[in-house]
Amino acid sequence: MTATNAGSASSGLRVREGEQMPSVGLRASDGYLMNLRSYVGRQPSMFLFFAGPSLSAGDRASGDAIALAFKEACPRLGAAGVAVAGVTTDSERQQAAYIAELELPYPLFCDERRSAVELLGVPTTSVNGNVNAEPIAFAVGADGTILDIVERIEPRGLVARLLEAIHPPD
Repeated sequence: MTATNAGSASSGLRVREGEQMPSVGLRASDGYLMNLRSYVGRQPSMFLFFAGPSLSAGDRASGDAIALAFKEACPRLGAAGVAVAGVTTDSERQQAAYIAELELPYPLFCDERRSAVELLGVPTTSVNGNVNAEPIAFAVGADGTILDIVERIEPRGLVARLLEAIHPPD
């Protein structure tokens, strides 16, 4: 874990490493209501907040790269007992199309009302009137403790960093 990328007062995040993932209910891409807090109660998890499904062209490329990095890592993460979930501010319909297009093996949670984004303090941007979450990732232990927060995401090395926070080397 690197303190330089951890949530800080200047970043606007309302959660920090060492705190518990707050309870917030969202609808998963499979239609079920899911609480982020209860999601991590089963196993360590990685949450990826990003924009992608409703964007196009160059604006979408960054979100796609991040989503695909997690897709590629899913077999390794599954073997390590780590769940993955993405969170976007897009509609369930947009998410379903995005999952099908990219063949994502993990669920996306719909935060169309931005309840999780606001509760956690995830920064947002507006593109053509469409509000999207800035890319940010959380590694969360099975007990709900936030183990690492990565802002200014670069797909390369992201999964390895989050996995190391969950399963530190001996």
